Amino acid sequence: MARLLPVLMASVAVAVVLMQLAPAFVPPPAAQQLSTERFLGVATSALLASASVLPALAEEIDSAEAYNRKVMTGVSVCLSLALVLMGIIIFYTRRVVENKWLN
Repeated sequence: MARLLPVLMASVAVAVVLMQLAPAFVPPPAAQQLSTERFLGVATSALLASASVLPALAEEIDSAEAYNRKVMTGVSVCLSLALVLMGIIIFYTRRVVENKWLN
């Protein structure tokens, strides 16, 4: 699933761009060449964007590396939440001390 996510996101982005470029009404025949040029430009940029993702899809991740990534993600989330909680505690402690509530 993690390997398919960048490809899926790139294809969704291409679909959104193509939907935004499509006119609501049928254009006259002279304007049709411009939309073809736009489509080729969008297709080229989508190809270049997906080409940058392909090396990440090529390498395999072993189970130990996947486990280490999960552990590091969990630790970083817990530490960031702990830092936010400590910041809140320090903020309200300073507020209480400034009000001289403890005296």
